[in-house]
Amino acid sequence: MMHHLVLVLVFGSISQTAFADIAGALASINEQTSWKTLSGAKKEIFDSKTLRSYRPHDSAIIIEYGFVKLTKAQLIHPEKKPLTIAIYEMLDSVAAYGLFTYLRPLTAESLIGIGNAGAGTASEISFHQSKYYVVLSSEPAETESRAAMLQISRAISKSLSNDFSIPMVASKLPTENRVPRSEKFVMGAEALSQILPLGDKDPFGLSTGAEAAIAKYEQAGGERATLLLIHYPTQQLARHMLEKGYRQYSSQYPGQTAFYKRDGPMVVLVLASNSPELATTLLEKVSYVSMVSWDPKVEPPNIGQVMINIFIFCGIMLGITLAAGFTFGIARIVIKRFFPGKVFDRPESMEVIRLHLEEKSQKPR
Repeated sequence: MMHHLVLVLVFGSISQTAFADIAGALASINEQTSWKTLSGAKKEIFDSKTLRSYRPHDSAIIIEYGFVKLTKAQLIHPEKKPLTIAIYEMLDSVAAYGLFTYLRPLTAESLIGIGNAGAGTASEISFHQSKYYVVLSSEPAETESRAAMLQISRAISKSLSNDFSIPMVASKLPTENRVPRSEKFVMGAEALSQILPLGDKDPFGLSTGAEAAIAKYEQAGGERATLLLIHYPTQQLARHMLEKGYRQYSSQYPGQTAFYKRDGPMVVLVLASNSPELATTLLEKVSYVSMVSWDPKVEPPNIGQVMINIFIFCGIMLGITLAAGFTFGIARIVIKRFFPGKVFDRPESMEVIRLHLEEKSQKPR
């Protein structure tokens, strides 16, 4: 019962924090810009059960990334056409980053200074920050609307926390010759099957807890390739899923040569390449190194101090033993004095063994 109470308190606290973050983000729009949330209109809130009504085609993928809820509102300005804001709350910053890379249009331009990373088109601006994925959109696309969306995005970004570190597997994607904004971080089979259709539900076993990153590469001479990295929980799982996934890819695309290698729990595949040289270069640029960090604040124990601590502990235990024995002795004496034969040495509970040595000595031999 106590464990359940603790869990309720923890999740309740997290939910209240997220609610305050979203409320603060919307309040920052009212305070820092001339745009306001529509007066009297309720914000639309979608959870995993109702998200399909708003995103019918990709709701399963959004949920797969770690979706919590979506808050949607309309922003109005007395002289401009309304804008729509959608704030996706995800489980963590990694999930928000993954959803951002998946939904980001390939034609979008990168935006600096908005969120941990931002992208924009003529009618939409999106960014991820902390565990939130934020989308601002306008219909139709206008230059004034884009300037307003940039201003609103910066205001929201300032109001949110900024905790994020790029997932390890995504950080392994080489940057040289990478097609801008082609990289995607994948956390499940649904998303990967849309990016790389293979006919099987989960040929590379992402449901085992694996994470993947995929990107396109092009060189000036027309050479191109797709690089897929998958990081598994164990090396054994990586070996097994590489064999299974490679067989499925070969049967689905028999005319394409796949280059691959396994480096510990990391699987590296170069797909749809028209250049063996580019494929080999990409394979060589990806390596997995297991890192063991040392905390300099933690000093190794001193053997002398360890022995002193042992003696101190033994002394404490000895003192406790003597004190307990002395207390029991005093209590026994006091009880026997005031309650003789009532608690200790009661006649009915005493048995005395007698040897009768005097009687034996008096018997004639």
